[in-house]
Amino acid sequence: MAIAVSSLSVAVQGIADFLDGQFGEDVVISTDNPQRAAERAKGGDKHFLNLFTYRVMPSGFHSASAADQPFFIRINALLTPFLSDAENNAPDNDLRILGHAIRVLSSRPVVPGIALPGTSIDPDDFRSQPHLDYCLQAILQAPTMEELNHIWTTQGGDLAYRLSAAYEFALIPVEPLEQRIPARPMTSAIIDTRPVSKPKPEGFAEVGVEARAIPLAATLAAKQPPPVNQLPTLLFSSAGVLSSAVAIAPATASINIALSGLPGSKVSVTVTWRRADNSEDAQATQVFTVAAVRLDDPAAVVPLLLDSPAAGDTALITTRPADVGGNEIANAPFANTLTLATVDP
Repeated sequence: MAIAVSSLSVAVQGIADFLDGQFGEDVVISTDNPQRAAERAKGGDKHFLNLFTYRVMPSGFHSASAADQPFFIRINALLTPFLSDAENNAPDNDLRILGHAIRVLSSRPVVPGIALPGTSIDPDDFRSQPHLDYCLQAILQAPTMEELNHIWTTQGGDLAYRLSAAYEFALIPVEPLEQRIPARPMTSAIIDTRPVSKPKPEGFAEVGVEARAIPLAATLAAKQPPPVNQLPTLLFSSAGVLSSAVAIAPATASINIALSGLPGSKVSVTVTWRRADNSEDAQATQVFTVAAVRLDDPAAVVPLLLDSPAAGDTALITTRPADVGGNEIANAPFANTLTLATVDP
């Protein structure tokens, strides 16, 4: 039985294939150990650029991944030229080959590492999974001479030291034996407010044990309409500037407010004072007729009377819809509120 390919083997071969496309026919890209690559170069008429992987490390970025998620690794590799024994070799062919490889990886640091998925589905070949599409980044390294010397002295035989370029290629995915199946995104949902459950529509999930019945409020259950269907909006208006809080001078008799809403509707405005001595009192309700739907419309500006404020007094201005007679509509919600402060000039 043949050994199935792995993401590591495909990644290394993908790097080699990428480099092979950057050289002519006189340079062969190999993925052997240095000893074997040197032997293959002897007696031939082609030079070899060998990609020797000598270290595998974890990515360091995916510590919280689960066992059914891809695991990412980094590899260190040496790019080493081995020259043939042909008599017409230039003395610096090794520098030419290595220099061109460095130039290629510097100009195109992101290289394809894993071949794109094929058309056939093979359970033993992870490349047939349709969701995989990885690229690798080539990062030039600067290992110490002690590290390089250790690599070369452990290769055995009479292999001499060769000038090499050390690279890190990252990140290489290691696919799990059992791939997690991601949940499909929800495409639609139904919030049903009918009094009884109907048979499920085609394509939607059945009502499960997690379903909850929420009773309607008594007024809604009796089909009573809300007291109003639109709330007014008001802001202070001064020299074309709209705001929700202003400061005024003591004894100011009135201040302009901009009022918008449904034209022709009535609103009731109440000014509640907190005096400087912490006592509270409210002015008589003032009723206005809405004349504009926009706050910046000049017709929206109306004067709001004030009850002789003194220094240190503050006020809260509240607004509710009113009926045609100017009376506040019972149970109607309040509109936005404004705040007023009285300060010495």
